[in-house]
Amino acid sequence: MNSTALIPPTSIQGMARAKILVCESNGMIRQAIRIGLNNLGIRDIAEANGLVAAHKSLAEGGFDALVMNTELEGHDTTFMMREIRLGKLGPDPFLVSILLQSAPDHSKLKQAVDSGTDDLLLIPFAPDQVSTRLDALRARRKQFVVTHDYLGPDRRKSNRPDGGSPVVTISPPNPLASRAAGIPPDRYDRLVSQARDALGAERIKRLAVGLEWECRNLLTASAGGQCRREMQITGFYRMETLLAELAERATKQLRHDSRHLDEMADKVRDAKNRMSELKLADYDALHVASRRISMTYCGS
Repeated sequence: MNSTALIPPTSIQGMARAKILVCESNGMIRQAIRIGLNNLGIRDIAEANGLVAAHKSLAEGGFDALVMNTELEGHDTTFMMREIRLGKLGPDPFLVSILLQSAPDHSKLKQAVDSGTDDLLLIPFAPDQVSTRLDALRARRKQFVVTHDYLGPDRRKSNRPDGGSPVVTISPPNPLASRAAGIPPDRYDRLVSQARDALGAERIKRLAVGLEWECRNLLTASAGGQCRREMQITGFYRMETLLAELAERATKQLRHDSRHLDEMADKVRDAKNRMSELKLADYDALHVASRRISMTYCGS
């Protein structure tokens, strides 16, 4: 049965206004995607066959949805999906997305899901699957969840280990639904701006909580005599990553002075440079400093 038989005519008429970016190197797969989009009445379809072209098109924006293979020219593309969600690539972090995965490899599937995509479709697929899933995303979209290491649709079966505090969800603007309903672009842009601010504020809290969790994890391991070098390397790398984004967001969004974060980063770098010499007191000092940061941005 053709998917158009399952989709109400009014839905198809509205979706005809949508603008879609297809990033896929294989011509036959691109054709299947185009057929699926045409089933929804969509004709405004841009194509990017390689990694550079895909990145350029995403940076320029102007699309309501993205259909992209997780590999282009042998290169992973899920990093671009993560950058979209973090607001580092393109004007809309809430772009609707379907990623295509060639092989059911568990690690690659997890990497794709963890990128923050709305949906994942395994190759080979029928054109009807594209139209049905895209229209389902127009009609209903999952709430977004923000943690220190993930931003995207809420797929949790249990709380993530980022400090035990409850995770807030955010209603993401839906560009497909807005386009289908004929909502003016300036009104949609206001929705994006409001959701981006809410997302950014929650992300700052999650980063601070994540930093404290990493410090406490090393402190606990050290107290138990279980702090191995691999754990140190991973922990300090995560701390540096969390601090870098936290300083950037606190400065831009909250207009905060980042000197206390820079001082913490200096302490982390110093500890990383003398890992073999670290004592329990050193880990405790890092944890105390991270706790102060957490109280600053989370108020508890």
